[in-house]
Amino acid sequence: MPKRKAIVRIGLALLAALLAGSIAQAFGETAKQPAQSGVPDAQEELAFFQSNRFTGPEPTDRQAPGRPVGQGYRQIGDNGSLELYMNMQTYAIQIKNKATGYVWSSVPNEEAMAQEQLNDDWKNAMLSPFLLTYFDAEDEALATSNFRSLQGKASSSKPVPNGMEVTYAFADLGIRMTVRTSLDERGLVVSLPADGIEESGNGRLASVQLYPFLGSVRRADVPGYLFIPDGSGALIRFTDHQTRFDEPYVGQIYGNDAATVGFQWANRVSYPVFGIVHGVRQNALMGTVEQGQANAAIVAYPSGVNTSFYWVSARFDIRYAYFQPTSQSMGGINAFTKQLTEGDKEVRYAFLSGEDADYAGMAAAYRASLQAKGMLPSGGAVQPEAGDVPVQIDFLGGDIEPGIVGKHVIKLTSFADAQAILADLERQGVRRVTAVLRGWNAGGLNGARPAKPSYAAELGGRSGFEALRDYASERGIDLHLDTNYTDLLEGSPRTSIRSDAVRMVTDRLAEYNYVSRFVSDLYRDMKGYLLRPATALRLATRDFETFQEDGLTHLALSGTGYLLYADYGAKKTVTRTEAAGMYGKLADEAAKRSLKLAIAQPNDYMLKHAAAVLDVPMESSQFMYTTDTVPFVQMTLHGLVDYYEDYANHQADPTESLLRMIEYGAYPSFIVTKEPSWKLQNTPSSELFSTAYEDWAPEIKRLYDKANEALKPVRGAYMTGRSVPAYGIVRVGYANGVDIWVNYTGQDYADGAVRVPARDFAVTGGDRA
Repeated sequence: MPKRKAIVRIGLALLAALLAGSIAQAFGETAKQPAQSGVPDAQEELAFFQSNRFTGPEPTDRQAPGRPVGQGYRQIGDNGSLELYMNMQTYAIQIKNKATGYVWSSVPNEEAMAQEQLNDDWKNAMLSPFLLTYFDAEDEALATSNFRSLQGKASSSKPVPNGMEVTYAFADLGIRMTVRTSLDERGLVVSLPADGIEESGNGRLASVQLYPFLGSVRRADVPGYLFIPDGSGALIRFTDHQTRFDEPYVGQIYGNDAATVGFQWANRVSYPVFGIVHGVRQNALMGTVEQGQANAAIVAYPSGVNTSFYWVSARFDIRYAYFQPTSQSMGGINAFTKQLTEGDKEVRYAFLSGEDADYAGMAAAYRASLQAKGMLPSGGAVQPEAGDVPVQIDFLGGDIEPGIVGKHVIKLTSFADAQAILADLERQGVRRVTAVLRGWNAGGLNGARPAKPSYAAELGGRSGFEALRDYASERGIDLHLDTNYTDLLEGSPRTSIRSDAVRMVTDRLAEYNYVSRFVSDLYRDMKGYLLRPATALRLATRDFETFQEDGLTHLALSGTGYLLYADYGAKKTVTRTEAAGMYGKLADEAAKRSLKLAIAQPNDYMLKHAAAVLDVPMESSQFMYTTDTVPFVQMTLHGLVDYYEDYANHQADPTESLLRMIEYGAYPSFIVTKEPSWKLQNTPSSELFSTAYEDWAPEIKRLYDKANEALKPVRGAYMTGRSVPAYGIVRVGYANGVDIWVNYTGQDYADGAVRVPARDFAVTGGDRA
């Protein structure tokens, strides 16, 4: 399961290379030659960099039009920097930034709504304090509505410190829910307490969106954009150019719960944050889901989906819809979970102004919030760390392939081979390596899982591993063993599928196709299962003790850092929130044994346990309605934790990949084998089409040198700003005064004394002696 994302990337990279050829060929040296077939001209190149794969220059923004606090609103809170107002008839809210006078409203202004000529349902929705979906307990038909359309009433309201708590009642549904809205020292907090939901009739809540139109904008009435946490980050700029879209953006926080809704593809959100800008570097708000994240999504509507308004909010799932099979032929019924999802639901809003009012300011505010909660290291990382930048080298040790009698392990990189490769890299001047051993265990990479902590005899056994371990320790190489406490494969001597695999809400095993269509047909019937979180914690606790005894200091955690699911097979259901807590305890057990973790694609609750982040997202999904891709994740993490891009030997365009790596402050990674790649053709790793170290050694050295040249001066420094002077040109600023300029285009770029060659970078400023 965890390897699917990498497989899809590899497939897309191959497709891009086959269909279009390398962008490096299109925009590299050939761009300076006379026009020829297959080589884009200047207009085609410009169009490419105007796409949402990149970030565009900020337009010359006009001033965002202000609005006064509306009539009928009364002040209910003041935290010194913000004033909170509520209309006690409609329960709409407005927030005034006292420093700037700018007012944010949960209701669009009347002029914009009149221009839109909304029907009654949409007008009611925009005037309501929340949207909801619900169903009748008898027929379970899902409906979407809002407070006003359902003729809801406020059964009670009472002041709370710097705010108001209102209980809303829907007589026809027999539903009551309490919403608390208040200011604290850090901003606005809107919450739905778990004990504030009552269902006394046939009505059942399915989801709730609280004040979803806060900061909404019709077309380009206000300059700015929505920020969504898609991949590395994406923008949806406000425009008057009307385009119709079928669906909004829905980013499921921590991905879909496979144990509840099944193995459905979803836009997985690792960092539950979103934002709205009203005038770049004028006014912005940033929303963070702080409670109820495991059962929530970020929903963004671009203009053109139902209405001409742009809006973004958190949606809290109170119950989940799922399919309940009733026969072996997959007949069944649609149903909803009986129990309400666990815990309170809460969104916090920070209000930014001036130079902080853009996606870079949001990243800085989000970083500070994570630090305040102990989820990232604290301290002012403003000076570059001494030493070179690291390169991640993953060694694929062994994997399974069919034999005359059953499957056996094929040696791809022995422990001695890995040592020889590390020695060769050192001879070439690659001075800092983060090494990860994959397939090091008996059974190889894709043998029985979870594997025992024993070292494959085919690779050299314990003595071979110990020699490699000692070599790495003597040379200051961080040697990680790849571990996985998410996948369960048939045949593991440590577990039983019947007792240790997750059961879904339907009481079926959480089973999935383990390999993708890019893998050999020999494994098309290979099934994977999800390991129960409680079993994962038990096994990991035992393994970490063994690893410590074996002299290990580093582990790599794949899958377990980002896949999150409930477990309905226990005596008491383990919720996603509880599962996240168990994975946190798993990481704590590693820390107790002085084991540092490199975690692949960690969700936010795992960040505090990550000594390094592997496979950091380097792009967005590039949906039609997004206009820009931005490095929000990188701007949050840089200077606090090292992070590595996806394998460089599986990129369609190595030059563009290198430039994006430098722009995003990421470090290179490779997966290598001593044996030639064709030996993988009958293994479940056959999608790894080019891994031979002999082929990749020169490229490893080249990328390492380039990364060191660019990023060594800013290692350990916060990424503080980013600007795009022209399409395809990016300037990234760091807290120590260093600027990194990246030129993706086929033409040299000059800005005063700064010269950036075509398809290259430049480093300026700071003390780089």
